[in-house]
Amino acid sequence: MGNIYSLQELKKEIEDKRIKLNKLVLADVDKEDILKFSNELDKLIDKYYIYELNKNRADD
Repeated sequence: MGNIYSLQELKKEIEDKRIKLNKLVLADVDKEDILKFSNELDKLIDKYYIYELNKNRADD
């Protein structure tokens, strides 16, 4: 059950970061800052897929 809660938290954090990243792009923020933020979002997405993969394996 702990992983399900973590997945929900990750989904929320990914969505929040995605929205903020879009705002940064529209605000014409420094490209280095956008790249850093985008990398953080990519790491969260990777983490989500790892959790999801492990959850699916546990269900098998």
